[in-house]
Amino acid sequence: MKIRFYNSRIAPLNNDYEIIKGSLHVEGNIITFLGSKEEEIEYLKEKKDLKFDREIDCENDLILPGFKNAHTHSAMTFARSYADDLSLQDWLYNKILPLEANLTFEGQYNLSKLAILEYLTSGITSNFDMYIDNRAHARASVDLGYRSVFGGSMNDFGGTVESTKEEHDTINAMSPLVSSRLCFHAEYTTKKELIEGLVKLCNDSKEPLFLHIAETKKEVEECKERYGLSPFEFIDSLGGFEYGGGGFHGVWMSDNDIEICKNKGVAIISNPSSNLKLASGIADLNKLEKNNILIGLGTDGPASNNALDMFREMYLASVLQKVKYMDAAAMDAKRILKMAT
Repeated sequence: MKIRFYNSRIAPLNNDYEIIKGSLHVEGNIITFLGSKEEEIEYLKEKKDLKFDREIDCENDLILPGFKNAHTHSAMTFARSYADDLSLQDWLYNKILPLEANLTFEGQYNLSKLAILEYLTSGITSNFDMYIDNRAHARASVDLGYRSVFGGSMNDFGGTVESTKEEHDTINAMSPLVSSRLCFHAEYTTKKELIEGLVKLCNDSKEPLFLHIAETKKEVEECKERYGLSPFEFIDSLGGFEYGGGGFHGVWMSDNDIEICKNKGVAIISNPSSNLKLASGIADLNKLEKNNILIGLGTDGPASNNALDMFREMYLASVLQKVKYMDAAAMDAKRILKMAT
């Protein structure tokens, strides 16, 4: 299908953040033209036979890249507002895990569909999901024509390196709309032997590694008690970041943790609403950015957020940095918009 969007303002998010007043053409999933009204006139002169299936008057509305929700547990729509006013450990072990034990494949499929519909309401056009059986959500994404990336949540309560690889390969072969990355849940929920097995899989296949990491002060302190290292230092000591990767949350990071991320190409995905609800803390996005760490934004799951709204995350990511530094200029809107897209 060929679609023309005209009478619009377009924000391609280039280095000078210019706003182009003009038109955008799409054919299938490819942008075939983006330019001013004058440029479009010249372009259409060259494409005399070009006909559009649909033409949309944007009435001066803004077109910008879709938001990328970089950390989600979509099927947790069933637990929205179910376990409020609890710390992460209490929330996870005593409320969420017992409920999740009853989920079926069909249940995860339908609950993921609900999340996808909610993502679209705030312009989220793709997500990076981690859940029990990612094949359920992958099927939901394909059926709805939605783009998703998945990572396994292997931990001591379920999953193996073998099952993670099987799911990984299955999803990567399913559809161009869906893909998989190698993940495990977190250091504090996963024994060392399992982590070592997945690290070996990553390194053998030269793929990045993703996990929840440095989300709470308690998590970091207990990891140091177990191994004498922070979670980042521990995973790095096992060779986990040899091919880069990503850490979901990254709230409690030392200077050495930041140096590891910088040297190994590890991105940090910040989830401000979830970190506030569970009283986990405020990630230092300014410091990460100054150290050239790639930053993404995520909602986390609806159970630890109560919403799946990227505008809410952008607002909180910005204002929390301002109050953390007591500087109203600490995080401007342009930088936040880059993180969200």
